[in-house]
Amino acid sequence: MKDSPLKCDFPETDLEQQLEKKLYRTHGARLASPPARKVAGVSDSSEKMMDGVAHISERFMDIRTAFLTFRAGQVVVVNLFMAVVLALGWVVSLFFSKALLAAVVTFGPFWVAVYLFEIFFPLTLPVRIDREEGFVYVGHRGTFYRIPWDELDVTFSYNWQYLGSGVVWERQYYAHLFMREKHYFCGKPPKMPLQRKKIFSGFKEEKMYRKWNFIVRYYNEGVVEEDIDHLAGINFDSLRKDLASSSIGKRILEYSLLILFMPTMIWWKFTPFKYKWPKEIEEIFGEINYY
Repeated sequence: MKDSPLKCDFPETDLEQQLEKKLYRTHGARLASPPARKVAGVSDSSEKMMDGVAHISERFMDIRTAFLTFRAGQVVVVNLFMAVVLALGWVVSLFFSKALLAAVVTFGPFWVAVYLFEIFFPLTLPVRIDREEGFVYVGHRGTFYRIPWDELDVTFSYNWQYLGSGVVWERQYYAHLFMREKHYFCGKPPKMPLQRKKIFSGFKEEKMYRKWNFIVRYYNEGVVEEDIDHLAGINFDSLRKDLASSSIGKRILEYSLLILFMPTMIWWKFTPFKYKWPKEIEEIFGEINYY
């Protein structure tokens, strides 16, 4: 199948070819920075960005880089599924006494496994963009980089994904951030002079561009009014702040739904099983760990 270029008009780059170790190969790499610039004709709105942002303020923003949709939605889906299963089991148990027990025995272990995964498998530390000082902080396998915004290397690329027996291929798009040895800040010394980190990916090219445009807009302009509404539920602290001005009834309903269907949002704030920024970075921002 012939590789076709990305739609954006950014220049091509050979950054990937400079890697000593290629974990996977992508195609049509385009250089989005430096200098960081938006993709023309694509929105920079924060709408539907909650799964990609862990924290936002005038000082800095934390960008989630892994388990975005999966970690945000799996507990909701599983809990809804179990609610239906248990309800059906209860109805059937009116006629067959052990139906509810059978449903619990059949699906209970899977339910428990999902929660154990959420409890003990920490979320990856985000990429932190510091507007005030003009740096981007990146953690990669115990090595922490402090990259000046004006030297940030970000590329767009794609790879072919096989999706079915009918010879169905689809392009999956990536935005990668490249980390150079000269930007090493703390933690384990880098093993290679150049490494890369996936900051987001997906099958919709325009959505990848919109995420990037949002990041660039945030760095240049800060938080705008629409961001407050669009990103109100990105973490437990921001959700509580947003609900503080709501009626008691709405707060009770929202917290009840949160506990029933998305308790991990609360767990991510208080869990002892989580990665933390090293002390060198906490000396700059304080003990602030969002996921």
